[in-house]
Amino acid sequence: MNQSPEFAADFKSKGLPAYLVLDTSGSMKRYEELLNSTLLNIYDTLFTSPQTSEFIHLSVISFNTQAHLVTPMTDIEELQSLPTVTCEGLTNLGPMMQLLRTRITDDVRALSEAGTQVLRPVVFLLTDGVPTDQPAGSWQQDLDELRNPAWRLYPHIITYGFGAASEAVLQKISTVAAFVAEEGVQNTSDALSAALTSLLNSLVASARVRQLQVPEEVKGYRSVPLDFVDGEI
Repeated sequence: MNQSPEFAADFKSKGLPAYLVLDTSGSMKRYEELLNSTLLNIYDTLFTSPQTSEFIHLSVISFNTQAHLVTPMTDIEELQSLPTVTCEGLTNLGPMMQLLRTRITDDVRALSEAGTQVLRPVVFLLTDGVPTDQPAGSWQQDLDELRNPAWRLYPHIITYGFGAASEAVLQKISTVAAFVAEEGVQNTSDALSAALTSLLNSLVASARVRQLQVPEEVKGYRSVPLDFVDGEI
């Protein structure tokens, strides 16, 4: 696994803002139960592992026609109820990227004010479709703003694509790693399960060494070469 450099210094403890971004468009409807059960497993893992939950500051965002904040970046112990998602609508990327930029700005500020040494945020994006934003390609302006190196808080982005997901789109979005499901598992629940397991393992491994650990291999997926890479890797 690869390491990410520190984002700030001279604070009491390190923290990694992590965003789990889930495609919940209509094509994901058949995976809705699996998504919700896996979310439960992820939060259960963080709750039962103080070492992990003290370092990983997780927020869940879903997107379809619009973007939705499923769970804000809060201490696991403070969650009043477990998150659930509903799958319907289109696969619009622009609103999701706008919401990510807003949440990262607010979350990094809050963590810093709480005395946390904030590492560069990381985004784990899971999708099974192609962008449906209108006009076509309009989402790329929002991506440019999210990945703009002049913005001090630009995140690392890791993508997982299956089903009808476009390899070219994954290439364009990702900054450190992109994975596309192999033929034979693209349209199965195994592809989604493998992606979610990979990101959970990455979070646990990152907490162990107090630095971002990027998965090098994902079962059932192949790595997509990145032509455009922003930031420090």
